[in-house]
Amino acid sequence: MAKESRRNEIELLSEAFQAFNIATEKLQNSYAALKEETEKLRKEIEEKNKQLEEMSSLLSSVLMSANSAIVALDDNGKIIISNRKFDELYNFYGDKFLDFLMKNMSKGIYEKDFEKSVFRISVGKFNHNGLDGWTFSIDDITEFKEMEKEHRRDEHLKAMGVMAANIAHEIRNPLGSIELFASLLSRDLKNNLEKRSLADSILKGVKSINSTISNILLFSKDVVVKIEKHYLADIIDDVVLYLRHLMIDKNINFINRIDEDSMIYCDKELMKQVFMNLIHNAIDAVDENGKIELYNFCDKEFDVIVVEDNGCGIEKEFLDKIFIPFHTTKTKGTGLGLSIVYKIIKAHKGNIFVESDGKSYTKILIKLKRGENVW
Repeated sequence: MAKESRRNEIELLSEAFQAFNIATEKLQNSYAALKEETEKLRKEIEEKNKQLEEMSSLLSSVLMSANSAIVALDDNGKIIISNRKFDELYNFYGDKFLDFLMKNMSKGIYEKDFEKSVFRISVGKFNHNGLDGWTFSIDDITEFKEMEKEHRRDEHLKAMGVMAANIAHEIRNPLGSIELFASLLSRDLKNNLEKRSLADSILKGVKSINSTISNILLFSKDVVVKIEKHYLADIIDDVVLYLRHLMIDKNINFINRIDEDSMIYCDKELMKQVFMNLIHNAIDAVDENGKIELYNFCDKEFDVIVVEDNGCGIEKEFLDKIFIPFHTTKTKGTGLGLSIVYKIIKAHKGNIFVESDGKSYTKILIKLKRGENVW
């Protein structure tokens, strides 16, 4: 009986061990499967992390290489993230540029002036993990605006040129008859000095009008330039020699800092006409004991010549009209001088700019492309 009982216990124990072995084997198989699944998940996570890193690196590269300046600011104006283009702006302008952006804290696209530059700014709103802020995409469109303004000016001048030429020809025909009859009248009245002086006054008036018409026709026709290499100082010296007496009369302090070795490609006679007009205008603008200064420098691919005076300046509302014919602040004059200057400079494939505060100075900058390969 005891033996039978022990045999049963052994059988039960054997069955238990067998069951334990089976459970252990299943557990080992489950563990192996779990380990395999875990390894698979780990590799997938590593792959996803690698893809995220690559995507993050790509986004960062795209952000940094963008031509637009991009920045994200929180509601207090603190920089959260920015690209290289924005960093350049920030390094140049400093915190005042952030203050400028904070004034545009509403969604939309704006064109804003800031310190002689024009920026197109696209503003967006974001919220990330409870952080509120603003994104700005900023483009400097100053050069584009200048080109746009220049194009409008050229179109306006072209239209006015056609009109002016037609008017000039219509006036010149009867003017010739007036001059002829006034000359005959002056000859016939040689014994009547009082009446002859009236006829001579008519002749003077006709000559004045004829001079204006000549300027109108010069403005209206295309300028043909004969390009050669010249010393800039020689051109300036010829002009200054002609205007020296006017400077002496007003005791003007004339400072000529033109580099003696500087050479430009230009039509010498037309360029003399340019500087004759500009320096003459400067002489008219300054008071007794005033100052006129000429200097030049190189700006990238341009030769830049500057005529600067400490005269009365040009008011802001007039600056945009300064090269338009018949716009003048002088009591005498037709307002054609600077229009002709503009045409001559444009014919040289150059450009001309005017800066003034409207009260104490005027600076005119002429930019001419450097090198004979331009032609």
